[in-house]
Amino acid sequence: MNQPGLISSSPPHLSILLTHLGDVLRYLERTDIRFYRFALPRHFNLNDLAECQAQLALLNQHISTRNMRLGVHLDPHLSLSHSDEQVADATIRTIEAASQLLAALDHPQTINHTLVIHPGAADPAAQQRFTQRWATLSVQARRRTTIEHTGTGFSLGQLLAIAARTGIPIVFDYLHYRLHNPERLSLALALGLSLATWPRQIRPEVHLSSQRSEAHLLPGRNGTTRVIPPRAGQHADFVVAHDAIALLEASRGLPPFDLMIEAKAGDLALLRLRQELAHHAPEWAARLA
Repeated sequence: MNQPGLISSSPPHLSILLTHLGDVLRYLERTDIRFYRFALPRHFNLNDLAECQAQLALLNQHISTRNMRLGVHLDPHLSLSHSDEQVADATIRTIEAASQLLAALDHPQTINHTLVIHPGAADPAAQQRFTQRWATLSVQARRRTTIEHTGTGFSLGQLLAIAARTGIPIVFDYLHYRLHNPERLSLALALGLSLATWPRQIRPEVHLSSQRSEAHLLPGRNGTTRVIPPRAGQHADFVVAHDAIALLEASRGLPPFDLMIEAKAGDLALLRLRQELAHHAPEWAARLA
């Protein structure tokens, strides 16, 4: 957002994505941002990887020498627990291709770059479909894929049961925890249980965002303005500093993790949060720096 000339939306082909990604990474390096989520092409398959080997090798070298971490979030309409077999098959193909892409951008024999998926509908049949289809994924795909609880549907407690059966790591999401916590887990316990699902060799991922509270003002005809209230679970443009402080305080004594800011203002939200933490929580600002 701070560099309007940079393109970060979903491109039509992998070669274009990799070109844009190289530009974005150079900007991230200048602003000392070390964790970045990018969008997959709209139509993406294994053949694209074979066509882009030279680009992938150059990006791999750039990323590896600068200690950056990349992530991908699977499109919300794709789900391993979906009742439609065609959607499930498309989900499996996309997970496999995304895992190979992330591996091509990673250090050999290591896992830094990971894929996040949502569990889908919260019912026993969906749980069973998820577990069965998870077992059909390749070893490489299972090693790089993680699961995130949502503000509705599967709770964190239900995901912990799935993780116990499958070994899939859980990405803790601060806003989703605030919206949907039927087990009444404390923040520190919920965060700690999520971090404990990650294998020792992979640094856990945690998501931070704030609930949108401001309205949308839409200009209408004859000088009128229509007020649209925020939806439940809608991400705010920026992160409330005290949400970040609450999460960081809950992390005391827990293993380290990488924090993904999910805010509509993107990098502007992160740059502002750094300033606000320096003012409201200088201890945490110094540790994060």
